[in-house]
Amino acid sequence: MKNKKESFASLMQSFGYRYDLRAVFNDFLTMTLCAFSQNPITGKSHEEELYMETVARYQKPDVHLFSQMLSCLVCEMEDRLEEGNDVLGDFYEQNFCRRNAGQFFTPWQICMLIAQSMSGDSQGENVRKRILDPTCGSGRMLLAGAKTLGKQHLYYGIDIDATCVQMAVINIFLNGMFGGEVMCADALHPDDFRFSYQISFLPFGVFRIKQKEQSPLWHQYRNSLERKEKAVQSEILLPSASGEEHKEGSQLLLF
Repeated sequence: MKNKKESFASLMQSFGYRYDLRAVFNDFLTMTLCAFSQNPITGKSHEEELYMETVARYQKPDVHLFSQMLSCLVCEMEDRLEEGNDVLGDFYEQNFCRRNAGQFFTPWQICMLIAQSMSGDSQGENVRKRILDPTCGSGRMLLAGAKTLGKQHLYYGIDIDATCVQMAVINIFLNGMFGGEVMCADALHPDDFRFSYQISFLPFGVFRIKQKEQSPLWHQYRNSLERKEKAVQSEILLPSASGEEHKEGSQLLLF
């Protein structure tokens, strides 16, 4: 970055004198995802209405800061590729994490340790796995999985916290992990669905799903739990049972 004093955190904190910081953070996530959802035909976002509604809350000089924050975020994530680049999760954890409600983010080193314990002899395999974290937070465990197992697999996340879902989606997209989905839902209740985002390479971008019937992840997760309840062979495998092959479309590998 040209100005070393400028960082994602410092720019975000600069809003704290005029706005509620938690609201600004959520609005940044929303507008960033809107920007990642481009319609190639119209040249506008698929979420143009949501973007305009969100940006209308800010004065013109402040709007420019949002683009600066995104630029800083990308630069900082690139600088931290080797040590874990969950910049969003770090900021959230330091400023908003609800520890009294049992909300904790797994440290990067532990995420890597778990991912490495699941890798086994899978490195170099051509089988495309589907890997799920049902309490994904900011997606840190999935990032560690991609770093260890490779980005050729499909990475899925579920979280009950809408902010965490948006952070996870941005992290997955900016780390080049395409083809997966992150869903806002209570993983303990398979029928629950609030919304989800698909991360796609073709068409390129992030696309919001509003109806559960249109969500591949909702169907896969729900079917997996139903089969488990009926004592049929489960489609969700614990890490200790991950030695078998997982053909694409057949099973979800659980973190």
